[in-house]
Amino acid sequence: MPARVWTALAGLIAVLLAAVVGLDQWQSRRGEPSLFGLPWGGSPAPAASAPARALPRPRESQPQATAVPALPSSSGTLTATTAPRVAVIVDDLGARRDVFDPLRDIRRPLTVAVLPGLPLSEWTAREAAQAGMEVILDLPMEPYRYPEVDPGPGALLMAMGPQELQAQVVAHLVSVPGAVGVTNHMGSRMTEDRARMHTVLEVLSGRRLFLIDGLSSNLSLAYDEAKALGLRAGRRQIVVDHKGGEAGDRVRWDEVAWWAEHRGEVIVIAHGHPLTPRLLREYVPRWEARGIRLVPVSQLAR
Repeated sequence: MPARVWTALAGLIAVLLAAVVGLDQWQSRRGEPSLFGLPWGGSPAPAASAPARALPRPRESQPQATAVPALPSSSGTLTATTAPRVAVIVDDLGARRDVFDPLRDIRRPLTVAVLPGLPLSEWTAREAAQAGMEVILDLPMEPYRYPEVDPGPGALLMAMGPQELQAQVVAHLVSVPGAVGVTNHMGSRMTEDRARMHTVLEVLSGRRLFLIDGLSSNLSLAYDEAKALGLRAGRRQIVVDHKGGEAGDRVRWDEVAWWAEHRGEVIVIAHGHPLTPRLLREYVPRWEARGIRLVPVSQLAR
């Protein structure tokens, strides 16, 4: 075959390879897993982490990327007298005792995020508070690809007017007694809408509640709008969503100590799945042995 043909084929192969790598990087930055297991634009991981990583988005499969934000500068540099802190939120609760009961048995200051209007929502909130756990409302909001992706009954929807949105938030808070803060359940679409988030957060402001932005979208305005309203607020850094099974969960839990020791503090959101309390019983003593404190998430909301 003539040398010109070989040269042309080699050039074509190089172009196709560059296109595939570029597409893989673009998909990874939009929240999809890398086909090659490469951490395109991802958060720093500890040296011991396996190459596979769980998807960054809790509870909904949608194209928005979820960038891991830097922690607020007020956390400062660790000193010999400052213990790293970890806040673990276990969300999607309100329907399953097989998750809540073993969480309660851990007897640590975990935070539970309870979905409103479920058969065990009120019971879970009261039992958690009595057990010394912090309770927040897991507020369902409209995601992209709704209604194909369903946030569940009572979700805040883009079609709702301001009064209906606020009335829905108030009703949900009533169904989760003792909630001291709120996080978003799904909501990739709604958290990008400044006007609607302002409307929702006005209810929290009037009740002196804090917000933890679950970052269902890296374009979320929830945290910024909360700060503009003078609310205490925080953003999660790690999410454990069980999409990679136990091996994938362990990758994420292994990152927690690294984040805490290098950044001073970390907020973790883990879904309400039986694997969550089982692994927490293993990892919490490890953290404590390294001098890392488990704290309620309210302590990391500023």
